[in-house]
Formats: sequence, structure tokens, C-alpha cells
Amino acid sequence: MTSVDAPWLTARHEVEHLFGQCILRLQAFELLLKLIVAGHHVSGSPATSQDTRASRIAEVRRKTLGGLVGEMMGSVLVPAGQEGQHDACDDDAEFACLVRIAFPVGEFARIETEHRELVALRNALVHHFLEEQDLRTEAGCLSARQALMTTLDRVTRAHADLQTWAAEMEQARRVMAEYVESPEFHDWIVHGQVPWHVTTIAQALVDAASELAPGGWTSVEAAVNWVLARRPGERPEMCGCRSWRQVIHESGLFDLQVREVDGRRQAWYRPRNRKADQPRCPVRHH
Repeated sequence: MTSVDAPWLTARHEVEHLFGQCILRLQAFELLLKLIVAGHHVSGSPATSQDTRASRIAEVRRKTLGGLVGEMMGSVLVPAGQEGQHDACDDDAEFACLVRIAFPVGEFARIETEHRELVALRNALVHHFLEEQDLRTEAGCLSARQALMTTLDRVTRAHADLQTWAAEMEQARRVMAEYVESPEFHDWIVHGQVPWHVTTIAQALVDAASELAPGGWTSVEAAVNWVLARRPGERPEMCGCRSWRQVIHESGLFDLQVREVDGRRQAWYRPRNRKADQPRCPVRHH
């Protein structure tokens, strides 16, 4: 090795080291993503739950990174207002648990774009790195090193986001597990007493009231239109009710009154103060 070759070899070794770091960090990102996608939706029966989970894990393991990101966006991570929509599940399932994280629409779009760009970045790194980077010269190696440092930073930030979301989902599962053990859950399953304060339809009505008339009375008709435009999957019959007005009355979470407006009798409602210690783990009826 000549003295002229030494700087080039040093730069080349740094490139190879950074390349390995990027690949390892991408694999860690992909493994965590597989765990999140495989575990966010569980359904079945006590007798089949283990087999169902094993089958789901095996299915997810065969997916490409692009397929995993595609499934995560809109299924695990959703735009605000779509968290109440549920995936299809087996009609014979005795239980179903779906954990999602909702983001404002703009934030969701940003996350989706960043993760799809990350897939393209990973594919270029694995399949085209030597085509795009000239490692035969010191200048080429320095350019490649800068590109790899940028890639490593992006993957590291994306992996950190996944770790945060995984922790939030695990916390939600713990809250749900504690709720399943509660007397309130027992009354719901055994006696059919709906735990209204944790249902997505009641939360949708609270959100509608907050948006349309903060702190005041909201027209039931206007609120229903607002909910259906944003959460079309919410329906009173899924909670055993014939109408939205019955949901408002039966839940006990709202004040309800009838007013005469332009010669028509119309229902209006407003949310009552909610106890601070009530659980915030939305349940969707099937």
C-alpha cells in the first residue's frame, strides 16, 4: 500500500462500516415493524388464540418492507376520525382486540410519505449502492460516507418513532387487559350493560359536540352528519340502539332536550362532565 492509497483505504473502510450500520439498523426497524403489524389486531377464541397469533406472525414474516409499511399505514396508524373503523374478522371469533394510533390528517400524510421514502431508500441501498457511488477514489468514498450518514440518521429516527408507537400500543393493551378484569366489563358481557364511556360511538358524539359547539348545545342532526362524514362505520344498531337519539339517551353521558326550531321539533344535546378516572380505551361494538 502506498502513501497515496492510505487516505482512500481509510475512507473506503469507513464507508463499509457505515454501510453495515445502516443495514443492521434497517433490519432492526423491519423486525420491530413486523411485531407491531402482527400484534395490533388479535381475534379468535380462547382455544384458538395461540394458533391464530402464530399464523399471523408467520404471515407477516413473509412480507417485504414495502408490504409492511403499506399495512401499517391505515391499519395500525390512521388519520384522526378513522380509529373507530375496524378490520374484517372471522364471524366465528369470540373476541377481537384492535389497537391503533390516530394522527391529525396532515401529520399522518407526513409519516406515510417519510416511510414510503424510507422503503425506496432501503431498496436503493441494498440493490444499487455500488451503482450510485464510486468507491474507487477517495472523493467518491467521502461522498458515499456522507450519503450513508444521512441514511443512518433517517433510519435511526424512524426506528425511534416505531419504538415510541410500540410502547404506546403496549400501554393500551395493558389498560385493556385491566379493563377486561373489571366488574364493569363483566356486567357488559354477562348482563349486556354497555360501558358507554369507552365506546367509539360515544366518543364520536363528544368530538362532534366539541367541534360544532364547544361548551354548548349541539343539534343531534348536525352532530350525526359530522360523525358520518368522518366515521362512517359508526352506527347506533351496533350498540343495540334504534337511533342516535337513543344512543345519547341510553349512554347517560349527555344532556338531551327537544327544541322548536323554525316550526320543527329538533333534538339537541351536550356532553356531561366526565370523571377524570374513567378509562380512555375505546371499545367498538360488533
